[in-house]
Amino acid sequence: MQLTELMQVMRLWQQHGWIRALDYQFAQFIASNAPHDQPWVALLACLASHQLGRGHPCLDLSLLVSDSDDYLQLPPEFASAESLQLCPRPRQLLASITVAELQQALSAAEATRASSNTPLAWVAGERLYLRRFWRYEQFIKADLARRMQRQPSRDSDKVRRVLQQLFGDGFSWQKLACAIALRSGFSIITGGPGTGKTYTVVRLLATLYQLHQGGQTLQVKLAAPTGKAAARMTESISKELASMVKFDSRLADLDVTAVTLHRLLGSQPNSRFFKRNAGNPLSADVVIIDEASMIDIDMMASLLAALPAYTTVILLGDKDQLASVGAGAILGQLCRDAELGNYQAELLRWLEQVTGQALPGYLLADPQRRLPSAHYHQHTVMLRESRRFDAEQGIGKLAAEINLQRSEWLSEWLRQQQSGQPAEPQFANISYLSPAKWQTPAVRKLIQQGMAEYLRLLAEPVGAESSAHDQWARALLNQFSQFQVLTAVNHGEWGMHSLNQAIKAWLHPNQQDSNWYHGRPIMVTRNDYNIDLRNGDIGIALQVNQQAPLRLAFFDQQQGIRWLLPSRLSHYETVYAMTVHKSQGSEFNHTVVVLPEHDVPVLSKELLYTAVTRAREHLSLICAKPEVILRTVKKRVDRIGGLIADGQEQTEEHP
Repeated sequence: MQLTELMQVMRLWQQHGWIRALDYQFAQFIASNAPHDQPWVALLACLASHQLGRGHPCLDLSLLVSDSDDYLQLPPEFASAESLQLCPRPRQLLASITVAELQQALSAAEATRASSNTPLAWVAGERLYLRRFWRYEQFIKADLARRMQRQPSRDSDKVRRVLQQLFGDGFSWQKLACAIALRSGFSIITGGPGTGKTYTVVRLLATLYQLHQGGQTLQVKLAAPTGKAAARMTESISKELASMVKFDSRLADLDVTAVTLHRLLGSQPNSRFFKRNAGNPLSADVVIIDEASMIDIDMMASLLAALPAYTTVILLGDKDQLASVGAGAILGQLCRDAELGNYQAELLRWLEQVTGQALPGYLLADPQRRLPSAHYHQHTVMLRESRRFDAEQGIGKLAAEINLQRSEWLSEWLRQQQSGQPAEPQFANISYLSPAKWQTPAVRKLIQQGMAEYLRLLAEPVGAESSAHDQWARALLNQFSQFQVLTAVNHGEWGMHSLNQAIKAWLHPNQQDSNWYHGRPIMVTRNDYNIDLRNGDIGIALQVNQQAPLRLAFFDQQQGIRWLLPSRLSHYETVYAMTVHKSQGSEFNHTVVVLPEHDVPVLSKELLYTAVTRAREHLSLICAKPEVILRTVKKRVDRIGGLIADGQEQTEEHP
């Protein structure tokens, strides 16, 4: 196929919203600057950029050729009938080409020559990257390898005594995680909700203080990808740490205020670079990052580049959650198959020595089973027992069945819910509604009941003092966070935008023509460094009295309640309903999960598992057709990347 034909197809895709303008422009750039390359190179460059926009750091040629439409998720879920008629599908373009022919085109391409610092990187005959993201990946691999090789000098007998004091004599996954984290400069603690990640971290901090030598205080930094996740981390660690001060009085002086990664590194306006970097590193002995599943490849590279070689890095998170919105799936790749343990015999012996406990035999690596992520497994512990959810009851049972992709119990539960059978006591906190349309009396009642206390607080009279205003705003923000509607998609009848319009009409029927009104909750959708707000921050528009101007109240960890005029904001959206992606790092007492009435590419078991585990006490699942839920559970998403590929394709300096 000629270049002009391929460019015309890509132009059609861009005009009809199948790909971004950026993807098409990148293909044009490659074609213009490497005119002697085969035409396929421009198309592959476009598709690599498209995949990057979907969160995949690279383009896998084998997957592309074997099932291009599904792999690329093209056509998009809401493609118009006109576009389906006019735009060729990817499989039509690639029907006559083989993987070997594409590999040959890329191998000979000027656009992929490493020696000339070209925009594309062609790796191992399999993966095509935009070079910047390949450099990020290579830097992360090299940096983590160095940190994993650094083994601090530890007195095994003292480690055992300290762990015994903190955890007792019985077997404990948390004790095992603590021991692993002491062994090198990098470790991962993964596990679902309520499995004790915070409990482990606090005892790890107590252990580190006990083992710390020298006169200087241990420098510890706590961070998370979003403001909400950082606030939750601060709250949970503060509560747990109170019981540890008696173990080591120095812990009373530990600053447990977690900050966002952007604040930790010092974000710079209108730039993807940070004040803290390899030339101006962050001073810290230990850095602990919560909700690490949300960290993309760009941020991970920036974080590691800003940390000295002596800094111990500990990642916390649930490997089974949705991956980051940005490209990468860092935690998912590093923790792949972590449930197997896969520990080498030498490590297993050391763990048994310092924990004083016999470990399950299935944690020992099977020499016949070679896993690409095995070197990371030696620095990873998966916590398996939830103290929040019983795996056989309610939310815990539903989450477990989804995560394990089992449908037998789920199918029967959905059938019972549809037939109106009374719920068994152990499943009373989960429910399923299957309305043919979103706006039905049952759904409206559910939303109005969930928001009743929020509306009551909105109508309360407020004192004249600014402190009373702050207290009222804090109570409203807290109450708003107790109940949340989550959606899988943005558009369509069951999408986030339609739901927000409907909920506004139900809760504020007199404000249909108003943009800003008393009680409107909004979410910031883009980092705004000028007013120090981050993507995901939530505020509420409030008017303390009839004479006062309408202002937005946000909660800030350092400043408490912050008040801003709506005119200061540039990127935001109403947030009675939010997407599951935006909910990561949050928890709600009652979560309502809404799925579309038909299967769409974004639906996966990771999305549904993440949505369900946002609920602390009650979960309401809404979907017109139960078969959509069952198909969703059967689908899983693996982001392709090279973090766990064998060896280093090429050593690169820090980004």
